[in-house]
Amino acid sequence: MKMKRWEYITPGIPDDLFLRGEVPMTKEEIRCLTLSRLRLQTHHRVVDVGAGTGSIAVECALLLKEGQVFAVEKDRSAVELIRKNARLFSVNNLELICGAAPEALEKIDVVDRIVIGGTGGKFPEILEVCSQKLAPGGILVANCILLESLASSLHLLKKFAFASPEIISVNIARGATLGGQTMLRPLNPAFIISGKRG
Repeated sequence: MKMKRWEYITPGIPDDLFLRGEVPMTKEEIRCLTLSRLRLQTHHRVVDVGAGTGSIAVECALLLKEGQVFAVEKDRSAVELIRKNARLFSVNNLELICGAAPEALEKIDVVDRIVIGGTGGKFPEILEVCSQKLAPGGILVANCILLESLASSLHLLKKFAFASPEIISVNIARGATLGGQTMLRPLNPAFIISGKRG
């Protein structure tokens, strides 16, 4: 019997289990927090905008046994990585949409949850379309590393009538060996912003 690449029901697949290449990837710890903020149910339909390697899309697909995940990505090398990672983790409920958001989002019907990672500088346009594609009561989660992106996200979530946006500031350090002892090596700080559509 073939061993599954990830045999657990919890999120938090180690980064090194994904194929990555030179494509940016949401780190394991940020993925865990992002998935927790999505408040998923097994039947949900989820969009991952700027999916990169597909790490969030793959983790969502593994959790959504009766649901569907749409991974939107414009970069050709990233698209191929998403395909490979979906096969690697044997997910068959992940649909890849090649193209740039917000235009590529027009191919998708109403969904329950949306994750926004990469935006290519089009966050306002993407969020406007996302607010139309998200079902009432649906949740949107955006990840960013820049203070300017954080401020813009909060302003736009309020503009598009998302109720009480929440922010998590995440500072993570991983243990690493140095001279036979252990040090903590920090990752880039990140912000996780979430809001519910009224």
